[in-house]
Amino acid sequence: MKKKVLVLLYPGCIEFEIKAALELLANQCEIYAVAPEKGTLHGSSGLLYQINMSFEEALKENFDCLLVPGGDPGSVVENQALSQLLKNASQSGSIIGAVCAGPLLLAIAGILKGRKQTNAAFYPAEMAHVWDESQLVREQVVIDQNIVTALPEAHIDFAAETGWLMGVFEDKNQKTQWQQYYKGIHQRDWSLSGPVSD
Repeated sequence: MKKKVLVLLYPGCIEFEIKAALELLANQCEIYAVAPEKGTLHGSSGLLYQINMSFEEALKENFDCLLVPGGDPGSVVENQALSQLLKNASQSGSIIGAVCAGPLLLAIAGILKGRKQTNAAFYPAEMAHVWDESQLVREQVVIDQNIVTALPEAHIDFAAETGWLMGVFEDKNQKTQWQQYYKGIHQRDWSLSGPVSD
């Protein structure tokens, strides 16, 4: 049976930040898009996403991984179903990956208490208290047990670490090769591209 991954989408999200993770997980996992409401949702890229279930409906589901992109989460910071979904994921031991401003939603749900995290969230001063019981680590990717947080420019490493926790790599060498390939740090065999014409 394939593992189940929920992709949390919301108005204003920048879904690009989790695309590499989705590409990596899609071969071995079932991917479901969840949002405040069922229907469709435009991502920052202009793509129109078909939403499989609302946050409320997702509360009834069991899943192995939840991915949270950044962007502007202002429209969902007070969404109780979303907070409960994140709490349920944390309590069940599901892998939770959040990028850029995504960790803000984890902090609001209270699941970063006592955890290390990194984030690139811009938030009003009156929301600073949500980070009080978490430890900010100034690194591009931070892993604390089942939670992976990352800065937006680290989306390849975020994907690799999330994939590692989800068991999609045979070993660390395969993970490193995947990272280097998608960062362009490898020797390309141009002979596979055919002859060069003048």
